[in-house]
Amino acid sequence: MLQIKDRLSFFYVQRGSLTVIDGCLVLTDAEDRTQYEVPARATVCIMVGPGTNVSTEAMRLAAAYGVLITWVGEHGVRCYSAGRPWGDNIEWLEKQVRCYSDPQLSLKVAREMFFRRFGVRMERRSIDQLRGIEGARVRELYKLKAQEYRIPWSGRKYVPGNPLKQTDAPNLALNVANTCLYGLVETAVHAAGMSTALGFIHKGDRLSFVLDIADLYKMEQMVPLAFRLVAQKADGARPWPNLEMDVRRACRDHFKESKLLDRVVNDMTGLIDAGLGS
Repeated sequence: MLQIKDRLSFFYVQRGSLTVIDGCLVLTDAEDRTQYEVPARATVCIMVGPGTNVSTEAMRLAAAYGVLITWVGEHGVRCYSAGRPWGDNIEWLEKQVRCYSDPQLSLKVAREMFFRRFGVRMERRSIDQLRGIEGARVRELYKLKAQEYRIPWSGRKYVPGNPLKQTDAPNLALNVANTCLYGLVETAVHAAGMSTALGFIHKGDRLSFVLDIADLYKMEQMVPLAFRLVAQKADGARPWPNLEMDVRRACRDHFKESKLLDRVVNDMTGLIDAGLGS
């Protein structure tokens, strides 16, 4: 089987169908009936969006070629489920487990994550020290970004398990944007054949690795997106009526235009390789 880096990017279908015609996977647009043949041997993942039908024969053929099928919100803003083919390549899962199970390799991956986020090497810091430094830096960056976009900011507010609980506009916009980001990253983790649970900074959650990877992009991409919308639409710190929908649409468009999914896969595999010294 081809390595994930040797395969084509992700296919996305919305309001259409995924079927098999003459032994080939075919995406059909529901509106104009245009058909697109999917090169199964060179495809990592097919993202099935809203309003899409998938035939049993398509699932069988996708599994035979090791193509991951995920059921997602518009352009990956949520990942609802994933169909992992039997007998697919587990190279990246094995590498992830090696890094996760070895304290020294695990710390190398965590330090590389820190470097990619903040541009500073912390070769002598423990994982607890890294977490403490990260918290202080992130708090300061939120404050600076709020000043840049001239929006009210009284600190990060988040209810674990209930990210959409009503709060002020900046925090609610961030919570919605981050939820969308988690969906995209989870799809990428599944596509790479890695475990969502084996994190290096976050621990004890079925999405620990998703949270680790998502942190690479929050301050760079999600915070500006959320704060820009708040600056444009909010009345002070008060949420506007369509806040959640507006943020999700903005995330959908951003993910599509920036091709963030491809970058996430490259960053994930690069981090694991850095831990192994390859």
